[in-house]
Amino acid sequence: MATYAFIQHRLGRTDGVSLEVDKWRRVLEARGHTVHYLAGNDDVPGGHFIPELYPFHPVTERLIRNATRALTDYDEAGLLAAVEAHKQVVKPKLAALLRDLKVDVLIPNNILSVGYNLPGMLAVSELLRELDLPCIIHSHDFWWEDSGEVEPTCPGVISLYETHAPPDLPRARHVVINRIAQKALKERRGIEATVVPNVFDFDRPSWTRDDYNRDFRAELGLAENDLVFLQATRILDRKAVELAIDVVHRLQQPDLRAELEARPLHDGRTFGPRNRIVLLCAGYVEGIGLSAGYPDALRAKAADLGVEVIWAGDRIAHSRGIQDGKKVYSLWDSYTASDVVTYPSVWEGWGNQLIEALFARLPVVLFEYPVYVTDLKPVGLDVVSLGDRIAGKDARGLVTVPPDRLDAAAREVVALLQDAERRKRVADHNFATAARHFSMQALDRLVGRLMEGLA
Repeated sequence: MATYAFIQHRLGRTDGVSLEVDKWRRVLEARGHTVHYLAGNDDVPGGHFIPELYPFHPVTERLIRNATRALTDYDEAGLLAAVEAHKQVVKPKLAALLRDLKVDVLIPNNILSVGYNLPGMLAVSELLRELDLPCIIHSHDFWWEDSGEVEPTCPGVISLYETHAPPDLPRARHVVINRIAQKALKERRGIEATVVPNVFDFDRPSWTRDDYNRDFRAELGLAENDLVFLQATRILDRKAVELAIDVVHRLQQPDLRAELEARPLHDGRTFGPRNRIVLLCAGYVEGIGLSAGYPDALRAKAADLGVEVIWAGDRIAHSRGIQDGKKVYSLWDSYTASDVVTYPSVWEGWGNQLIEALFARLPVVLFEYPVYVTDLKPVGLDVVSLGDRIAGKDARGLVTVPPDRLDAAAREVVALLQDAERRKRVADHNFATAARHFSMQALDRLVGRLMEGLA
């Protein structure tokens, strides 16, 4: 048996990388291996953390901002010198952990591909080469992708990316999560990678209301007969949360609202004149790769359109617990209290919250982002589509879709909210399809092949 360690600048959160690392950990531990988490935060019990890896460490945050958004605190030479100095703080701490934990295989997740954290990226890349350490470089996102999160600010940053994001090492096996990334990595760097899609445990018990989450709606000020549209992702530009606001706004117009009030909902509830249609944002507001004005632009748009948004990121976390004296729910709890999931992202490396919604047997309103079109749509999922074309941006810089596409999607949502038989048929089909293609068993087979001869 071997000792594996995952490393990323943060772990144990509700973002897709953290959730996927948890699944890989289960696979490795089920095979009898020892697993450690190395990160910049200490959210994971028993994990090991290096504070300087955390993206909101004051020095690290400044370097990230200057390398990926705008050079405001340094010129190019000063930035590169500061990156090198901070790397020299991170690198010996990481080397000590690798030695003390007797790590046989390191699994960097995104720290060697997305390009946020230059000091961490350099420290990991250099140590892998110097120690000749076997590794599985798991790249969920790349710095060159059209996500709007990373905008290299100078040639020196690009040069570091082209060498280290990811590095081409003799004992590295590369993993990407979609075919677009696989093709781009081969074309850009000549590096072959295995596609390992993000997965979910479809054999686990269904999420249901229980004694812990039964008060979820009440705690967030929601009535039982209110309609809840769940935006389970982080709040980040490329998630295009504004399209979810548009969907709710269209449903609130008199014609569709009258349809909703005219008949019982699929589960027998009655939606009346006093009930609300609410967008529940369960994820935290992202601070990396975020245009600073995005959350404010969303709030302003929602206010202008009269759409009620509940920002619940401080009450929903990776796991249940107590924080600041308040009850905190898991991300899974939010699904049990929701009627529809919105997934309007214009760019995703995969689509974790989409797969979760299918497991939860909830209808999904989705913008057909590129990876959905290439990797997920072909398996035959049944979703409410907002199309695959952005019509433009409004005065706040928020994306829009053609009005006819928005109207058609809203009308389809009404049908799924009221037609129990149709809703069940869609839910059963999506669950079975996703379980067939994106299960933990599929992950176990792929990871098993990656591990062969590595440690």
